[in-house]
Amino acid sequence: MSIASGWKNYAFQHINPVVTIQALPMWNPAREGIDFMMTAGPVEVSPRVLSALAQPSVYHYYPKFIEFFDSTTENLAKVFRTRKENVLILQGEGVLGLEASVTCTVDPGEKVLVIENGPFGAWFADYVRNAGGTPVFFHEEPNRGFDQTKIKAFLEQHRDAAAVTMVHCETPAGLLNDIAPICREAKRLGMLTIVDCVASLAGADFRPDEWGIDISTSASQKCVGAPAALAPMTVSERAWKKMESKKKPVRNSYLSLLDWKDSWLASKRFPFTPFTNDMYALNAALEEILEEGLDNCIARHADAAQYCRDGLKKMDLELWPLDEKDCSPTVTTFHIPEGRTDAEIIDAMVKKYGILIGAGYKQLKGHLLRIGTMGYEAKRHFVAATLDALADVLKE
Repeated sequence: MSIASGWKNYAFQHINPVVTIQALPMWNPAREGIDFMMTAGPVEVSPRVLSALAQPSVYHYYPKFIEFFDSTTENLAKVFRTRKENVLILQGEGVLGLEASVTCTVDPGEKVLVIENGPFGAWFADYVRNAGGTPVFFHEEPNRGFDQTKIKAFLEQHRDAAAVTMVHCETPAGLLNDIAPICREAKRLGMLTIVDCVASLAGADFRPDEWGIDISTSASQKCVGAPAALAPMTVSERAWKKMESKKKPVRNSYLSLLDWKDSWLASKRFPFTPFTNDMYALNAALEEILEEGLDNCIARHADAAQYCRDGLKKMDLELWPLDEKDCSPTVTTFHIPEGRTDAEIIDAMVKKYGILIGAGYKQLKGHLLRIGTMGYEAKRHFVAATLDALADVLKE
């Protein structure tokens, strides 16, 4: 019996027993046919995280919840490798943090350098325009990492830029970008550095303080391993000063980071009602990471992704990134086999094995497929079942 053919009889009774309740009638019609997701986020979450999410809610100003929220930010700071005073947890999906990071720091007329090699990197330009800023692009093809020599010259050419944006893990392309030298050089030139670490936090080495990152934004539904709802962030002192010195500081807004600074960081109050149950789930996920050990968690992601890439190559499938050293440890991308479509492959894997993988995104749709190795799903046995199911579907 192959791993994939025995999947439902083994994996969902012994590996993740909570998922089996989804087979009950009307339990979750949105997941009809899906027993397990190997997507690039939202990802499957552990039974412990699901259990935390299902706990009774609580009044957000009950002292015990204030203590709980505070301890969660402390756990998050350990995963970010920073001080608790630098951490915020915005109550919204990761895009909230990305948009807020630009809106709260960029003045109308300011130049912002947008370094990108994929859809999410390019998306920063929309936030810059919305803030009245002028985006200037450094573009690389979405199957290549950044050329550090060219980027250094680009930064020098635009020394008058107020800020620079970039993505650590470009999930649509399956690329992990070497951003540390870029951030250090930009900081040396006096630019504010804004980084999307949505798909890398807890799944790849990420060090905002050491790398000179002023604002980094992640999301709960990726490698952290919680449901989609929260946007964990780090903010440097330099970034706070930039927000406060804006011509028109952003306040009394859902996007306002200063509102969080003046309420939570100053007096342990909230600018609005936080998502109490999602905070339960986030804390449970962070505790799992810290109990495993952050370095061990990162190593597990790297191992699962390498195992996935090796398996794809054995099937004569071509990886999307031109150089394997640029491949992400949290999502693996590969070319759609000739004569097949992404939709038929994805649908067949769900119908026959209940395993869901991802298609391409925006301009990459129709060109590649994506297998996530994030959080709870970043384990060899889940990858093995996925590859086995994929191989069988491609034979048909």
